[in-house]
Amino acid sequence: MRPGRLGAITRIAGWFVVFYTIATLALGAAIYVIGEGALREQMDDRILAESAYLVDVHRHMGVGGLRQTLQRRDDRGVNALGYLLTSASGRRLGGELKTDRPPAGWAQIEFLDQDDRRNVAHALTVRLPDGNSLTVAMEMAPERELRRTTALLLLAGVSATLLGGIIGGVLLTRAIRSRLREMNSTAQGIISGDMNLRMPIARPDDEFGQLAGTLNAMLDRNSALIENLRQVSSDIAHDLRTPLAKVRQRLERMMVLGPVEGPLHDEVERSILEIDTTLSLFSALLRIAEVEAGALRQYFRMFDLSAAVARVCDSYVAVAEDSDRTLTCRLAPAVLITGDVELVSQALVNLLENALRYTPPGSRMKVVLGTEGGKVLLSVTDNGPGVPEERREILTQRFTRGDRSRGTPGYGLGLHLVQAVAEVHGGRLRLSNAEPGLRADMEFPLPIAETDGQG
Repeated sequence: MRPGRLGAITRIAGWFVVFYTIATLALGAAIYVIGEGALREQMDDRILAESAYLVDVHRHMGVGGLRQTLQRRDDRGVNALGYLLTSASGRRLGGELKTDRPPAGWAQIEFLDQDDRRNVAHALTVRLPDGNSLTVAMEMAPERELRRTTALLLLAGVSATLLGGIIGGVLLTRAIRSRLREMNSTAQGIISGDMNLRMPIARPDDEFGQLAGTLNAMLDRNSALIENLRQVSSDIAHDLRTPLAKVRQRLERMMVLGPVEGPLHDEVERSILEIDTTLSLFSALLRIAEVEAGALRQYFRMFDLSAAVARVCDSYVAVAEDSDRTLTCRLAPAVLITGDVELVSQALVNLLENALRYTPPGSRMKVVLGTEGGKVLLSVTDNGPGVPEERREILTQRFTRGDRSRGTPGYGLGLHLVQAVAEVHGGRLRLSNAEPGLRADMEFPLPIAETDGQG
């Protein structure tokens, strides 16, 4: 993933949290509105019930009995209600509610409390049969307090729900990312050349397990096809070497037994040369098959890579000078790895031969050996024309050559063998731009004992 960009899982989790937040806020708002309506309805029911009772008192006991009832209720503070009884002319007849006579019906009124502070009440005013007016009011401060408390509780509930959703989204993201990281790590290992790796299956019955099973089946199928192809190539190379060697022997015998002169002699020599070229190709194919099969690992031992590289460099310094090129070597002393010294030396020879073949006279080549990041790094760098980035990845494939016109000698197997040697040693081959030129890095793991010592 590019730095600064969110992964798909993070984006999905983010959208989940956003929609979860919207849904939770909508639910909280709905609960608040419904709760407020229920509170208002409960207040209206209490005022209506009290008004109906007082109207019934007036019907049976008249104004005097109603005034006495209001006085008793005001004295006791029944139901936190306030009362006002006025005449048709607006004169106060009873009740202690300090307010002007409101109009008939429901209204929000202002009144003065016992400390002469202004408050708001929800009131119902009814006209009595004798022309008087009865007002029953309930202070809205308790309702506002209850509404505030309800809002705080809802806010706390919504916050807890959102926090749980965020934590759940983070945990879900980590769980999915962990599973995908395992699969991606396995895929990277397969790309690096370890075709025996398979996707881990924690639970075969879930979606990840089914996907891993399908991918493993596909990898098994591909491995079988690749192995069959390698076996066919090896069989063809092996089976053809014997008859070609016999043909070569007959041509040499013909030149020894009989006088072969003139154009016929030249043709026989060219035929022998072509047969030698074909035999060397088959030998290279068989060598690659042997390396890729991994059978040589049982013969691996620890050896001094610095000494092996120094021997190859000593041999090629003169070769480079003869071709008007310069080779310099910078080698760290006593670098040890576990492997096959001949294979690694052959891989280095292939890299140097490629540098000599594809660089013009006057070019400089450099071999560097050292340790970096817990690994052994052997690099060959030249300042030639280099290789375009789009072709670097395919150069390690069989029969792929740096010269597209295929006008230079070679079979396109050199870098493939180098890659096979690196992978059989638990490392890899990397090609990069040397600006100018090409840099080829062979990475090898440090021996276990040396790695532990560094740790």
